[in-house]
Amino acid sequence: MKSGLTILGGVDEPTKRKGFFPKGFIPKENPFYVALPCNDLNDQGVRKDGVLGRIYWGEKFKDADPEKSILKDRWVRIRANGRDVYAQWEDAGPFGEDDWNYVFGSDTPSNKKNDSAGIDVSPAVRDYLGLTGLDKVEWQFVEYEDVPAGPWLYIKTGSGPRWYHPSTTSSFYWQLQGKVSKDHPFEIFDIDLFDNSKETVAFLKGEGKHVICYFSAGSSESWRPDFEKFLQKELGKPLDGWPDERWLDIRSENVRNIMLKRLDLAKEKGCDGVEPDNVDGFLNDTGFPLTYEDQLSFNRFIAKEAHRRGLAVFLKNDLEQSRDLVRSFDALLLEECMENDECDLAGAFIDSLKPVFDVEYDKDVASNDQKRDTFCKRAKKLGIHLIFMTQDLDGSFLKTCQ
Repeated sequence: MKSGLTILGGVDEPTKRKGFFPKGFIPKENPFYVALPCNDLNDQGVRKDGVLGRIYWGEKFKDADPEKSILKDRWVRIRANGRDVYAQWEDAGPFGEDDWNYVFGSDTPSNKKNDSAGIDVSPAVRDYLGLTGLDKVEWQFVEYEDVPAGPWLYIKTGSGPRWYHPSTTSSFYWQLQGKVSKDHPFEIFDIDLFDNSKETVAFLKGEGKHVICYFSAGSSESWRPDFEKFLQKELGKPLDGWPDERWLDIRSENVRNIMLKRLDLAKEKGCDGVEPDNVDGFLNDTGFPLTYEDQLSFNRFIAKEAHRRGLAVFLKNDLEQSRDLVRSFDALLLEECMENDECDLAGAFIDSLKPVFDVEYDKDVASNDQKRDTFCKRAKKLGIHLIFMTQDLDGSFLKTCQ
């Protein structure tokens, strides 16, 4: 396993910090990490003999690549000073790498240095727990599914493709109709996947923008070029206010395959990420008996496949599932959460340092300095990036909190 000092994309300097992150750069991997005194690989980078039987999850990896660690990236909960923090195991140490009876048994650390230290923690873990030196902590392994919302979820270390991670300071612009207004000083441009060319995406990226590409994942749109690929039995009731859109049966394998092709198109066009819309069908009268679990399964499927293609993925609305989906999505995009008084439901994303963007459509509020200022102050207090537009999202109207 490699040192956390080198895998982050820079030096994780303990004394030069910006919040939980190292100062001067955004880490490419999780800044919440630990070292434990075991290593399943030998000096030649091959799995050591007999270690699978010592690791309680080892049996699941008996056919795994012997040159790939099955310890690295595992999640650990650390407790101290009445607080819990979650981190990933990224290094072997301190002072040893074969203390199996301590890490996977009931023994105390065999190491006698530094008051028999048995775990090293990263600066982010240290700061979150308020540690000051050779402090005592409790720790245990946990499954990723049991890791709660928190700043440790902003970037998860793991093998496979990397993708764009928007930050809580990122600015956001959304235009789904008309010729894209390219001269706005926003970091993120959210534009239609089908209506914009590869050249438009390349131009925006050349201007330093990150491009998120919109498509509807939970509904059919009769004007889209792949509409005929949906089966009649997969088309449900029309969406309220959108007669040319019909809800989809997201349980269908064919529907999922069409969405995979859309993700492929986003990758081909050079998009940095995607915004799959209408992913809250289980709350609507779709014509299908969709359950909470059906929706979770579909949304996680979309997120996983987007990440496999190196694409960031934004969760659209679906606040009811936001706590269950915060581990899978990179940002949250809301419509009128201020107007509907539901912004507080975005807490899981805010706690995890994942940006939350809200678009309000009330022009009366947007055009009234006092009303707009009230909305903006509320959004700032919650940690939400707020803009005002019309529901047409055609670029004809825009107000910000700046």
